[in-house]
Amino acid sequence: MAARTSPAIVLRFRDLVTEAGGTISEHRKVARQRGHVWWGWWRRQSEHIPKAMLTELFHIVPASVPIVLFDSGTLELHATRATHVVVAPSIVGIHTPEFDATPEYYLRGHYPLWFRLEKEIAPLSIQSLDIVGRPTTDQDADHLPTGEAREKMSLEALRDDRPTLWLAQPFA
Repeated sequence: MAARTSPAIVLRFRDLVTEAGGTISEHRKVARQRGHVWWGWWRRQSEHIPKAMLTELFHIVPASVPIVLFDSGTLELHATRATHVVVAPSIVGIHTPEFDATPEYYLRGHYPLWFRLEKEIAPLSIQSLDIVGRPTTDQDADHLPTGEAREKMSLEALRDDRPTLWLAQPFA
């Protein structure tokens, strides 16, 4: 049986509680100090927590999961990998799993998902993504896609889309 290729999880963010560029720079700083860093998912109230999809990605597919961090303010992408996810038991969220491996601005909040980022957060120089799923928009969409259906989206179109978490085709 051939190994499955994991789709990338795309996480939308914007520098609203940090200075411009602060979200990425603060995560990089902690990652350099600790060897990893935690990233909390700030969901919209209308979004569901994709528990089934995350369980499949992080427990069935071997290896780490590609992560794309999408700055919807600057239309910049950053690539990294996550080796672990912590899912809160409810939409209320939970504190970070590791206070000393989390940027300070996150410490006061509760978030429904926490991703442990293990690799360098590097700029990604592409202008579009092939979106293969929106698992937070509908509880029936809470699964890994099985077909080849994909939607090529420019970064402007991605910014205008409503989700804060997508699945995308893996990229080189």
